[in-house]
Amino acid sequence: MKIRNARNRQFYDYWQGLKKSDGFDMPNRSSFRPEDIPSLLPNIIVYELISRDDIKIRLQGTAINERFGHDMTGGNYLDYVEDDRKRIASDAFWLMAQQPCGICAVLEHALSSGRNVTVESIGFPLRNDIPNLDGREANPIIIYQSNEIDDLNPLEFQSDERLKLILVVERQIIDIGKGAPVFID
Repeated sequence: MKIRNARNRQFYDYWQGLKKSDGFDMPNRSSFRPEDIPSLLPNIIVYELISRDDIKIRLQGTAINERFGHDMTGGNYLDYVEDDRKRIASDAFWLMAQQPCGICAVLEHALSSGRNVTVESIGFPLRNDIPNLDGREANPIIIYQSNEIDDLNPLEFQSDERLKLILVVERQIIDIGKGAPVFID
């Protein structure tokens, strides 16, 4: 597996080292301790899979806020995906939770200024072992580390720049113990 960004490699190694519960191929959400990886937090995104049409952004790091021009925490990730790719994007998230597996993707972020940013994002599922207050089964959690592949000149950023669209350039499925499922993009 090719991981281009050093911080993504650190995140991969951290996730691999998280304790897994007996009988599960993924670590518990409660084992993820942000204080263990402070240098990676600005580029972390945590998603909660509510439904096939709602992938809630639960936490978005400050570096991602700066890249996108705003904090999307609380929003639906699928609002930033091309209409004809929403189903595929949703399927990729749900695959990670149901298979389970990881994904490493190269993405183009189209910004409102007309500028495009190329990022590499690597994500993994966490077993949501924190119960809901209403007694329902907890929704799946996916955690990503997202970093630019090429360093950008900060002078290129515009204060009114906002994320408009996310395009997938490449996607690799990562086997975490249950095999690497076939995913057609």
